Amino acid sequence: MPFAACRLRLRLSRRRPVTDDRGNVTAVPVANPLLRTAVIFVLAAVSLFSAAPTVADDLDGIRERGRLVVGVKEDYAPFGFRNPEGTLVGYDVDIARAFAETIGVPVELVPVTSANRLQKLRRGEIDVVVATMGDTRGRRELVHMVEPHYYGDGANVLLPPGAGISDWADLRGKTLCTIRGALWGRLAEERLLIDTIGFNTTRGTSLALRVGHCAGWLYDEVNLLNELRSGEWEGYEVSLPTRFILPWAVAVRKEEAGGRLDRLLGDLLARWHRDGFLQGLERRWDLPPSPYLKRARETWTERDETEEHVCRRDDAGRWPLSCREASLVTSEGRRDLSGMALLLLETTGLDASVLYDPTDRSIFLVGLGLTAALSIVTVVLSIVLGVVFGWLMHRRVLVVAPLLRIGCAVLRMTPPLLQLYIVFLGLGGVVLALGFTLDAFTVAACVLSLYAAAANAVAFCHASDVAANRNGVVRFRLSDIRSVLALCFAALMGNCVNIVKATGMASTLALPELVFASTSIIADKGNDGIMMNLLLLAYFVLVILVIQAFRLVERRVTAS
Repeated sequence: MPFAACRLRLRLSRRRPVTDDRGNVTAVPVANPLLRTAVIFVLAAVSLFSAAPTVADDLDGIRERGRLVVGVKEDYAPFGFRNPEGTLVGYDVDIARAFAETIGVPVELVPVTSANRLQKLRRGEIDVVVATMGDTRGRRELVHMVEPHYYGDGANVLLPPGAGISDWADLRGKTLCTIRGALWGRLAEERLLIDTIGFNTTRGTSLALRVGHCAGWLYDEVNLLNELRSGEWEGYEVSLPTRFILPWAVAVRKEEAGGRLDRLLGDLLARWHRDGFLQGLERRWDLPPSPYLKRARETWTERDETEEHVCRRDDAGRWPLSCREASLVTSEGRRDLSGMALLLLETTGLDASVLYDPTDRSIFLVGLGLTAALSIVTVVLSIVLGVVFGWLMHRRVLVVAPLLRIGCAVLRMTPPLLQLYIVFLGLGGVVLALGFTLDAFTVAACVLSLYAAAANAVAFCHASDVAANRNGVVRFRLSDIRSVLALCFAALMGNCVNIVKATGMASTLALPELVFASTSIIADKGNDGIMMNLLLLAYFVLVILVIQAFRLVERRVTAS
């Protein structure tokens, strides 16, 4: 056996003593699972970066057949619909015809829906899909998305007159109509906790909205704006901020990735971004100017110092990473932290999406920021209120002190989660009837601060009693407060650490803090193992920071 192979075998195994039936002990080599996993990871990485995939090439087959079969929508004006003569026309149809013209064959248009377009493509019934399809990682598992993308849009809601909805948060608990198979319904349910009903056609969805089966129509914003321009929706409006903005892609079968058909279509789309062909189609079909197309044209027309296009294929036929959608690329060619996270996902299935997906990273960081802000507000308020309440109880102020003792006992015995529900849902209903609303962050900060303040007040009161026995009357002045705090610092720190860990309960109010953000990412990616460990790490760091801050303050108080 070669020396290198011997070394590999020794490193991949260890010996374990085993006793047989006669009592003899022998050393048996046992595979080391950790090292074996590491070697598999390295080999997978090598194969990922070095192996050249074998690709199918259907371009010759299309030319032999004499036509290009393209799947398009027939109920989605102005991208794919039938004119009064019954002919399929639209933005996507024009792209399909231009593809066929470049290949040199006629085009055969096949109507598809959001529910069946991928199935038809995978079964070989059509060659290409140009059907308002958003590009996602999940869909890339099924088909190959041609790059660059040809359009981009997000979701919005067509609202009936007098809906009284001004933000997406107002839709929680309501039901929206959508198209079966469209991405927006799943994203709304998983990320925004909005219920949806899926219909097969836009006609069925519009009828359901008109008769009141749902609170609004969730769909592509550009399509809803086109519906409004038709004049058939008097009083209806599309007024919410655009959500879930996604690029639209042309799709071919997965076997076509890297083949001549894939490259031809990609080169055409790149040229159309540069010469304004796609924006010309936008004007032809009376579409509002797309920010995505404007941004894409700036990207694909940019030149370097040699006057060459920055976005051009390399020797392997790949576009530069800077010209692609960051959230959709694979680890191929990436040497940064995102590339490492993608490689980990591709080889082991461990999905650390916050490291490569800007959307997930933004959701997590916003949640972390809200949790940190809620923790700071809660800790500060609980200490301030605890000191005031504790001193009043220590001084046995008439009427006030007994009421505070009763209030602190009730707050300490009532679970904070129940308090959140009572205030936000119970008191919130009363306030809503008066024409006001309660902010989730404010409710969480007040409830959790009072809960911790009750425990802090009891600790400060007892410490004040001890200080009074030693030094006489404890007055409400800085020197006396410092002396009392020195006696009860450990109790205050423990109460505040517990309340920081309890901030996750605010997720029950749909406040997008750390727990809410993590569960939203898990609902979309299914990476519960990674996210739960990341959540644990984030709370661990927050608690350590709180403890260190308390110790720093304690040293200063003790020294003074």
